[in-house]
Amino acid sequence: MNPPIGDGAPVARRLAPIRHSVDRLSQWVDDRTAFRRRIPIRGRIALFGAAVVAVTVVMFSVLVYVVVENSLVSQQDGTLSRGGDRNWSILQFGGRFVPSRNQFQTDLKTSSEPFYEVFDSQGTALGSSAFIDGIYPQFSSGLFDSVGTDRGRFKTVQATDGPLVRAYVRAWNRPDFGNSGYLLYGQPIGGIEAQLESLRLFLIAGGILSLLGAGLASWLVAGRALRPLDAMASTAEDIGRTQDLGRRLPEGGPNDEVGRLQRSFNQMLRQLEDAYQRLRSALMVQRRFVADASHELRTPLTTIRGNVGLLLKRDDITGEDRMAALNDIAGESERMSRMVQDLLTLARADAGYHLEKAPIDLLPIVQDVARQAHTLRPLRRIELLDGAPAPVHGNADAIRQLLWILIDNAMNHTNPDGRIQVRLVPGSGAATLVVSDDGPGIPRQDLERIFERFYQSDASRSGEGTGLGLAIARWIAQEHGGRVFAANNPQGGAAFTVELPTPQTLASH
Repeated sequence: MNPPIGDGAPVARRLAPIRHSVDRLSQWVDDRTAFRRRIPIRGRIALFGAAVVAVTVVMFSVLVYVVVENSLVSQQDGTLSRGGDRNWSILQFGGRFVPSRNQFQTDLKTSSEPFYEVFDSQGTALGSSAFIDGIYPQFSSGLFDSVGTDRGRFKTVQATDGPLVRAYVRAWNRPDFGNSGYLLYGQPIGGIEAQLESLRLFLIAGGILSLLGAGLASWLVAGRALRPLDAMASTAEDIGRTQDLGRRLPEGGPNDEVGRLQRSFNQMLRQLEDAYQRLRSALMVQRRFVADASHELRTPLTTIRGNVGLLLKRDDITGEDRMAALNDIAGESERMSRMVQDLLTLARADAGYHLEKAPIDLLPIVQDVARQAHTLRPLRRIELLDGAPAPVHGNADAIRQLLWILIDNAMNHTNPDGRIQVRLVPGSGAATLVVSDDGPGIPRQDLERIFERFYQSDASRSGEGTGLGLAIARWIAQEHGGRVFAANNPQGGAAFTVELPTPQTLASH
């Protein structure tokens, strides 16, 4: 059975003091080690590397010291065991032992050679191969405790007024002579201590040198590894100071974390440069757009205000002048309405608006627009050539608007009895729509600029338009993955060509 949710509250309350203590301990450690934040990252890496090497060297040194110490003690114990057993055999199974002073006695204060010493059952020295201050070495009374004849025992004892001795002690018994006692076969441990002291000095010196070498190596390696990061910081500072987003870090290094960071940094700079250029271009376009819009809107507003002022201030104007003023106001208002609508369309395009597209056929659209245009301007001859189905993937309303823009542009730049031809050519890769007229044509230097916003060509092709229609036409073509461009007919007049990819072409991409 699962416990109710409310049972967790007492557990949380019981754990609260522990959590509080852990938080206080963590805060205390952070406060005591706050200085580490002031150490450069290169210094922290060097210190960390030195610390790791130091821990490793200390562990290795301790291990080596313990192994060598045990080995030396084991070797000494083996030597003492063999020598002690050999002398014990002489006492235990040899002739009668007659205590006497050995003429080759060694002074334990100056020698570290093995020695023997024989004691009676009361612990009194009977003979020895060593002396201290002219007498046999003296040891504490507990030296012979728990010592039997079956095997010897190792003990480390302090000789009176003498060195520390590693001793192999074994009891001996000669019932045939009525004697018994103990045998001590020992050796001062000064020789081992001297070797261990030399080893300690060697390990300490090696550890210090290893620590210094590790710190220096870590410092150099960290400096080399952090050099690209330092270059990035310098580049970022230079870019912030000079606003030069064209700077790049050198690439081609190893494919490690720093190399990937270099490539990511350069990629970020490229993206920033592209974004900056786009923003700069957008700001320039926006400024020109606002200036042109202000200029274009000023003319109709001035006309409207002038005519309104005329109607309000003068009562003696004729009916004909009044009607002309009202017609001017209506015409300029309609022009302003079209301009505002075009501006809204382009503003939506600039904001990233995308058209919804579906499979459509261009032929019915072209036929409807040509028929409506002929009805609107009956004096002009609008001819539809090569009327064959042309399926595309697009937005019917936007394509209808595109075709109206091109036909309206052609009608505005031809004579009242001029001729306009609309040609629809299906294709396997793209459907081509051509609108041509027999007007004055377009100057060569303006063939591309006429698609810019508010741009008007020379007076021969200027009309009552807003200068935004062709810019909208280009945006619609680009939204469909196609393009629109202008050219001059060899026999005279201008031709606007729209290429829209077919569904097969879009699917292959």
